[in-house]
Amino acid sequence: MNFKGVLLLRRDGFDFYEDKSGRISSFPFSTVLVNSLEIINPQEFKNQIKAFVETNKFLPADLMIILSADILFEKDIQTQDPNVQSQETSDFLDIIPFESISTKLLPAKLGIRVIAVNKNLIDTLSSSFKELGFLIEGIVPYETVEGFEGIYSLNNNISKFIIKQFDSLKNASFEFENEGKPIHPASSHAGKSAENRLRFYAMLGIFGVLLLILISLIIVRA
Repeated sequence: MNFKGVLLLRRDGFDFYEDKSGRISSFPFSTVLVNSLEIINPQEFKNQIKAFVETNKFLPADLMIILSADILFEKDIQTQDPNVQSQETSDFLDIIPFESISTKLLPAKLGIRVIAVNKNLIDTLSSSFKELGFLIEGIVPYETVEGFEGIYSLNNNISKFIIKQFDSLKNASFEFENEGKPIHPASSHAGKSAENRLRFYAMLGIFGVLLLILISLIIVRA
């Protein structure tokens, strides 16, 4: 039987629970490594995760990562019209200040809830544990855990409750490996900022060519 673990990721760090030892350990984020949900130094981040695991003598386990509210970008779209949902979802994701995000759509009372997270943060965190032999069973928003709203730290009861829900939580997980997919209930959405920059530079280049042609015509006529 594999050991199981729970990691609650929040803006300032994470709590880690392993069922073998029954202990909960916290890992605070240094602003030198993580600032405004961006990882500044990925390799040093991974080194510190490795030191955290080795210092606490955690063994590789099946790991469920829970995303707290303070690292998510969320919007409730209160309409059943799929066209309006698609447009409002796209508009919302365009303003999120990361080059790469992962998204998930959850059913809501009057429509849908759009949830997004910085993909690079989650990718680096999960790969740090994978390299140490952990199996990431799922990466889920806090809403998918019953009664978890407003909770930003783990205790033994909450951790054991999450472990009992491992199988059902797997189905609610983000899919972080499919960055190029269109928006589906679990998908990734590349930010539009890079596209906009490329479009701007292309237009600038065309304008420059046209300007040179105009100058040439003026010189010829003179």
